[in-house]
Formats: sequence, C-alpha cells, structure tokens
Amino acid sequence: MRRTRLMRRLSLSFTVTLLSAFALVFALGTGAVVMVFRAAGQEAAILTAEAALAQAAKLVAARSQALFAPVLASATLLPDVAPLTAPFPDDDPAQRGDVTALLDLLALEPAVQGISVGLADGTLRQVLRSAALAAHLPAPPPGSVTALRQADAAGDHWTFLDARRAVLERALRPAGGTDPRFLPWYRQASADGAVQVAPLGDLPLFGRPGLSISKAIPGGAGVLALDVTLERLSAFLATQRVSANATLFLFDAEGMLLAHQDPARAVVALGEGRTGWLALSGARDPLLRAFWEAYAQGALRPGEDARLTLGEAALLLRIEPVADIAGTPLLAVVAAPVSDFTGPVLASLRRGTAWAIGALLLGLGGIGLLAWRVAIPLGRLTREAEAIRRFDLDSPIEILSHITEVQRLGGAMAAMKSALGNFAAYVPRDLVRQLVGAGEAARLGGDRRPLTVMFSDVQGFTDLAEPLEPEEVMRLTSAYFEALTLRLQADGATIDKFIGDAVMAFWNAPRRDVRHASLACLAVLRARQTSQRLEGEFRARGWPALVTRFGLHSGEAVVGNVGSSDRLSYTAIGSMVNLASRLEGLNKHYGTAILLSEATRRAAGPAFLCRPVDLVLPKGARQPIEIFELLGLAEPSVPADAALSVPPALRGGLAAWGQAVAEYRLGRFAAALASLDSLEGAGQDPLHAAYRARLEALLASPPGPDWSPVIRFDAK
Repeated sequence: MRRTRLMRRLSLSFTVTLLSAFALVFALGTGAVVMVFRAAGQEAAILTAEAALAQAAKLVAARSQALFAPVLASATLLPDVAPLTAPFPDDDPAQRGDVTALLDLLALEPAVQGISVGLADGTLRQVLRSAALAAHLPAPPPGSVTALRQADAAGDHWTFLDARRAVLERALRPAGGTDPRFLPWYRQASADGAVQVAPLGDLPLFGRPGLSISKAIPGGAGVLALDVTLERLSAFLATQRVSANATLFLFDAEGMLLAHQDPARAVVALGEGRTGWLALSGARDPLLRAFWEAYAQGALRPGEDARLTLGEAALLLRIEPVADIAGTPLLAVVAAPVSDFTGPVLASLRRGTAWAIGALLLGLGGIGLLAWRVAIPLGRLTREAEAIRRFDLDSPIEILSHITEVQRLGGAMAAMKSALGNFAAYVPRDLVRQLVGAGEAARLGGDRRPLTVMFSDVQGFTDLAEPLEPEEVMRLTSAYFEALTLRLQADGATIDKFIGDAVMAFWNAPRRDVRHASLACLAVLRARQTSQRLEGEFRARGWPALVTRFGLHSGEAVVGNVGSSDRLSYTAIGSMVNLASRLEGLNKHYGTAILLSEATRRAAGPAFLCRPVDLVLPKGARQPIEIFELLGLAEPSVPADAALSVPPALRGGLAAWGQAVAEYRLGRFAAALASLDSLEGAGQDPLHAAYRARLEALLASPPGPDWSPVIRFDAK
C-alpha cells in the first residue's frame, strides 16, 4: 500500500512525457534537416524520371502509329484499281500493272510481308516476301525476293521472282482447301469500303504473329488484305535508353505482348522456326507478369504516372495509348527502377546523413529512456488485452505506473474485464469469445445448420421441492445446475436456457464441430454420471436426490439471436428442438434415463451402445421415428470413462432384446415374449417390464389386421 501511494504521488502525465521526448528530438534538428533534404532530393529525381518516362512512352506510341499510318493509307487506295482480280498469266505476271503496284508497295513498306486478294469465287491470289515465308511452304529458290501465289480448285500455283522481278521458278502443289472467304480478314471487310483491321493473331504463311488490314474491292469482286508483322517495333525499342535498367514494350488491352526492346522476349517459340504471340500473364519475365496483374486489376491507367513493386525493387511506369488500329487498344509502356534516378541523389546525401545519424543516436538514447518508462506498463496492458480477446477473464489486472493515463487505462481495462465476466454468465461463453475476437456486435438473425439438441429434466421435481423453503430450493437448484452445466460445457455444449429444473443445450453452435452428435452422447453419459454423484451428496446434506432424465435429437435448426434490439437471446429454433424436448418427456413412459432419436444414434456412430425402444409419433410430429435408449460406451477411449461402459450382463442381452423388439414390430407377440423371457434380470428392468405388460395385453386381446407398432403420444 505504501509503495502504491508513493507511485501515485510520483505519477507523471503521459502528455508531459511525450512532449519531453519530442523536445529532445527537436533539439537535434540537424538530423531532421538532412532527412528533409534527402526526401526533397528523391522527390526531385522521381519527378525528373517521370517526365523522362512520359516522353519516352509518347515517342514509342508515336513510332507505333507511324509504322501503321502508311500501311493504312495503302490499304485505302489499292482496292480502287481492282488488283489481282484477273488470273496470273503464264509467261511474265510481273509485267501486269496491278502486280507491279503491289510489288512496289512491298519494296516501300518493310512492315508489309504479304498482300492477299480473296475473290468472291473462292480464289486466293497473293504477292509475298520470299524471305518471310514459313518453312512448311515451298522453299524459295536462291535469289528469290518475292513470290506470287494463286490458290483455287485447280491447285496451289507458286511463281518466284528475283530482285529484277524475273521468273526464277514455278511450283505447283495440290489444292489445300484454302478458301479466303472463310478467313477473318475477308469476313470482317465491310461492303462500304472502310478499312478494317482483323484481330491480332498468327500469320500462317509467315510463321509468326501479326495482323491483317483489309478492305472490300469495289463492285463486290472480293477483298484485299495487307499482312503486317511487328519486328520493326521491337528493333526501334531496342534503340531507346531512358535509364540503365529501363524496359520498353508494347501490348494490347487483351494482354498480348506485341513488341519488346529485347526482340527474343516479344514472341514465344512454337517450333520449326515459327513464333506466336506472348501473353503477358504467362511471360517468364516477372516484370511483365507483375505489370499485367496490376493493369488487369485497374491499378495502372494510360496517361498517368504509376509505381509498381517487384520483389524489393520499386519501379516507375508510364503507359501511353497508341491509335486504335488493331481492333483492341494498343499501349506503349516504359518502366524503370526508381534507384536508376535516386541513386546519385542518395550518394550525395549519404555523407550528410552519416553526421545526422550520430546526432540522432544521442537523442534516441534520451527518448529510449523515456519510452522505457511507458513501454513496460503498456506491454502488460497489451498482454491483458490479448487475454481479453481470448476471453481469459480469470486473472486480475494490476498495473503500477508513474504515468497517470496508463494507470487510468489499466483501471478501465480491469472494469471491462469484470463486465465481460458478468456478461458471460448470461450468454454462451463461446459466443462471447467469438464476438470479442471478431470485434463484432451481436445482431438479430441466425443461420440454418445441423445441431444436436439436449433437454434434461429432474424426475418429480415439483413434489421434491414442495416441502422445502424457497431459499433452500434456490441453493439446491444452483448446486445442481452448477455441476451439471460445468460438465456439459466441458464437453462442448452451449447452454441455451434453464426452464425451471430443465436444461436445454445444443452442440455445433456457435462453434462448429462435425462430431456434434458423438460429443453430445458422451456429454450426456458424463452428465448422468455427475447427476448420480450429486444424488449421494444431496442425501448427505439432507436434500432430496435429483434423478435426471435426458432426451437427444439431431437435425437442422435455425440458431442465432432472437429478441429485440436491446435484449437478445442466443437460441435454436425449429421442429427438431421440440422433438428433443418430447424425447426427454418420453423417458417417464419407458422408465429410461436417456432417450435419443435414430438420427442421433446414426450420427454418433458405433462408439456408443444403444438398444431400440419403440416406434413413436410424439405430439406435433408428422412422421413416426424410432427411439433408442443410450446405454453407454462400447469401448472407453480414456480410463476416466471406464465407468461409462455397458455392463457385460446388459451387453450380452442386447441381441435377445433386439430380437424381441423385432418380433413385436412384426406382430409376432408370443415370439417376442419368449425372447424377453430368455433375458437375465428382465424383471428388474423397467423397459423390460413395460414391454412384458404390453405383450401380455396384446396376447390377451389380439389386435385387428390394421395394427401398427407405432405408438402415438398426444400429450407433451
């Protein structure tokens, strides 16, 4: 007490402590100034880098547009001269005006690899670069520069020309079913003469990716198309250097990589010299994959500066849109590590920072001393908060600190711990633990889930309590409920409510457990053992012995919070709950202690021994159910449950008992009575006696042909 009073006199304001710490740091202004200049230098370097990246991205976008502009112009003009609508002559096709015009276009536009004309009758005529042809086509002879191709029903005719456009060689291949009318560029061309761009895809004749620009020939004669590849874009990107480690590439909005400063990364090898588009999502380069993931999620947008983290490296990015020339938007990207631009700035500030660090270390020593005085009690309060989150409310909170605010916080936390402990006495602990752990508020409503519900009741409690004073009844029931509920809760039960001398509990809510039926059966066996122990203790204290009966049923119910906005009750609702209550009440008709439904017996499994009792239709039920008496464990899993195993005499008679019940349900009453007579100690078993009386009555007055073994109960 003396130490506590002394600490209260010496307690300091938490605000004063923080101000002292900040004043000490402020006195060491040199370090702060250096850090400000450091941040300003980095920001200036990044702004310069963003401007450089934006300029480079716009240059790439402009160069990409410049690649396609003349090709689009050519596609607009060429169909007006009706090129290649007449068959190639056998002698010298290069002398034709339309062929010459297309050969001139190939010479002027390196991006164009081939020009195709698809006619309305299915004929395909093409002017192609020999060097660009794929390996699976006829091999061009040495010196061949261009190739003319005519594919129709008669065959696939090839004519190879040299640099002077003289015929070097002709080749004929069988007709391969190449009908241009079914190709995307033909089908997409519009009749109004507008230039159309087919979606990005593979160009089979050239074994690599590209796109086709097409336009309908006037008069409906056919369609002309220019095949374009993008190697020149990659070559251009390779010449651009924004920084030492910058990366430049071009992609479309569908995630296909069109060009890269490293041409080998722009395509994926398909074998036999063929290449295809590379999807950014499947690229081996982690930068490309990370970029596409961020872009696809909307974190990166064209025309804006952005940052991306790759591993431990921070990157600056700029995306610029290219003119919409390929159906889907094309975008140019420039990415560079931040360190490429901030490195020189950081090097120049490193020396000044070293001096500032020395000064800061002196200041940190003083701050650390002050912080230690705060950290120790706050650490204890943190551990107490964690204990409250785990709903560990047993240990008291004792916080002694010189800081007034810390002392007040400790007192408030102790009050909260006590309040939560009181709250837990009225609602299931698992529910409170769940609400506290999740930081949620209790709300009206529930959810449907499978439950095992238990009802217990004290046999003849009203008559037993009649001669006792109310205070004595309160002490008796409190001692009884305390022992019974602690036993049930130890086996995972949620105590729903106390109804007079009855207890309602359930399993699988709020904490889920697929073993709820077996847990409930084991809990009830242990609760019966506890009740039997209490009988002896109560007799020793002069109280009446309380004999407990139990009913168990498994099924779906709605479990959750019901009530009003200011008063909630966590409970289970449904017909299966009423059925569990009915089963408990049926014990008095059969002289049993624990009755359970077929659903519970089946879900609990073979670990528990039961014997069939009857086929019943309880009040409120629509369908008959089979009920069983829970006898005990088949084989105890722990030594403490050895007393819960079924005695050998009772275990040995289960087969004869089952035979007697089966004979009774088949209407063979004499055979059923004979099976009962074969059981040892049958006269001491209330259930045996009940069946004997029933069978003797049926034999004395045989029922009619419409007899049913189902027993209907019209009362609760």
